[in-house]
Amino acid sequence: MGRHVFTAVNLISDPIHGYIELTKRLSDAEARAAALLPETAAEEDLLDSAWLQRLRRISQLQSARWVFPTAEHSRFTHGLGVMHEAGLWARHLYPSLRQALQGVDAGKPVPSEGLVVETLRVAGLLHDVGHGPFAHFFDDHVLTGFPAPPDSRREGAKRLSHEDLSQLIIERELSRLIGGLRRAPGSVPERDALAEGEAIDPTWVSFLISKPPLADDSMPRWVRWLQPLLSGVFTVDNLDYVRRDAYLTGVAVGPVDVERLRRYTFVSQHGLTLFEPGLGALEMFLTARLFMYQQVYFHRTVRAIDLDLAEVFAPSIRAIFGDGSPADRLTEYADLDEYALLHQAALWARGQAVDADPQPGDGRVTPAVAEGWRGILLRRPRWRAEAEVRVQYEASPPAASLAELGAEEAGRIAIDLAVVDARPADASATDSLLAIEARDGGPPIRLSRSLARLPAYALIARRYRRQSGQSAASR
Repeated sequence: MGRHVFTAVNLISDPIHGYIELTKRLSDAEARAAALLPETAAEEDLLDSAWLQRLRRISQLQSARWVFPTAEHSRFTHGLGVMHEAGLWARHLYPSLRQALQGVDAGKPVPSEGLVVETLRVAGLLHDVGHGPFAHFFDDHVLTGFPAPPDSRREGAKRLSHEDLSQLIIERELSRLIGGLRRAPGSVPERDALAEGEAIDPTWVSFLISKPPLADDSMPRWVRWLQPLLSGVFTVDNLDYVRRDAYLTGVAVGPVDVERLRRYTFVSQHGLTLFEPGLGALEMFLTARLFMYQQVYFHRTVRAIDLDLAEVFAPSIRAIFGDGSPADRLTEYADLDEYALLHQAALWARGQAVDADPQPGDGRVTPAVAEGWRGILLRRPRWRAEAEVRVQYEASPPAASLAELGAEEAGRIAIDLAVVDARPADASATDSLLAIEARDGGPPIRLSRSLARLPAYALIARRYRRQSGQSAASR
């Protein structure tokens, strides 16, 4: 491509990945000079869309940033990292993917490398585009109050989540840009460009990011085979956030050998497959992820702030967004971010827009909610941890251990249960998400047994006591 590589690709400096490539839209003349097909969109257009720029105003670590002062990174930077990680995995996996497809779908067209790489990159970039203020906290305290849009591919009903909103945004708001992409970043047109007649189907992207992962036989086999990279035992998502969050909180998690894990992973007729020598790298990574949950995400003060936030969050969102599901109001949801919430919270904390009888969408909250925000913004948690129990288990937490913490007392004693799946707990699901090939060519190895040294679940249970003189905020 000669000098045109600099016309076609931007470089973004990143503390985790070094340099992240991003495609720039070319004019017709520039595309011809670079031996590329005409294009109507590039990754920079997605990045500059209102939906992606909004993620600059959604924090990656929600309340943890009040405990780890350097953790000021956003869902925007995380999305860039996941896009890059997804591209690395797609490039590495493509030769084995191509071979496996030719083995099971003989005579059928095989997708180009550019199509596979760019589809995975777009899924990585957009996997969090539906997040609301305070990210997962918004899921737990607002979105679960609404049903998810019906989907015939899913058994039964589910509650709304940010992944559902991401799927809607991808298919309704960003589909034109996604469909206009014609290449992955790189300097080799015959490798990086989509083949003539190929285009990324936005429904592939929404399928890849679905949680719980959807089952859909109508999806191309290669899309189904690569789905575990977004929702499997390890994902391009957690491979970025474990390292990024550790670096930006200043927490040392020990070695995470992502390259070894990637080098020993390939696609077989069983789908995503790990060669046995890579198991150590996988266990190392899952251990680092568990460490981050125990040391950062479940830090005692982080959880104390979350107890305060839980009392004020839903009425605050109701005040600025009103009633109704974000799934039905995507236009208004585009303006709902942490900047909007925290700006209003600062006014409430100063006694402005406070009313004993606020109405949905009027921008007002009760005096108790305003006082709650004052404590949060000044980092004065009203809850203090006074007892803690840590347990690991396979199916259900030991009741005797939890009983040591006593009972909750509304507004006075809170029992907080923070649980993480240290490894996938469902053995059958684990084995279906990632096949293990033995180094001696013997029978397939069950991943669930290989990871048995890690617990299925790790729980930190704490008893918190509200400090005297502090009352719960009314809803």
